[in-house]
Amino acid sequence: MTLCYAYMPMQTKKREKTILLVDDEQENLRTYEEILVDLDYRVLTRSDGDTALALLRGGAAVDLIITDYRMPGKNGIEFVLELRRLRPFVPVIMITAYGSIETYLHSISLGVFEYVHKPISKEEFERIVHRALHAPKPENMTEDHP
Repeated sequence: MTLCYAYMPMQTKKREKTILLVDDEQENLRTYEEILVDLDYRVLTRSDGDTALALLRGGAAVDLIITDYRMPGKNGIEFVLELRRLRPFVPVIMITAYGSIETYLHSISLGVFEYVHKPISKEEFERIVHRALHAPKPENMTEDHP
């Protein structure tokens, strides 16, 4: 009797993408988290900029940050200003119900990937997240994960 062995290449599992959600409204956190988990992303949630920054200072590796603009303590712009010192290349999506041209321009000048007005449809949210995670990275980018 002859035995045949089929060659099966070892499959390495890609590290799942991790997304940090920052929003003081629990309903928004739950809604966004549910959508992202259904898309097989790992999701971390924080209710304000300070606790999100503490998480990142503690070494949490994230591939994308989605933040609200209007929050207690630091607003979204102040959060992104501090974030850029810690993680200069991580993409950020800012979501707001209180947008203005000035806030939009300031956000974009800080490298925010997308500035979105609420309400946002599930399909549009998914599309923006996908684009942010698959956008070309700067050539001189170093790994943002500690």
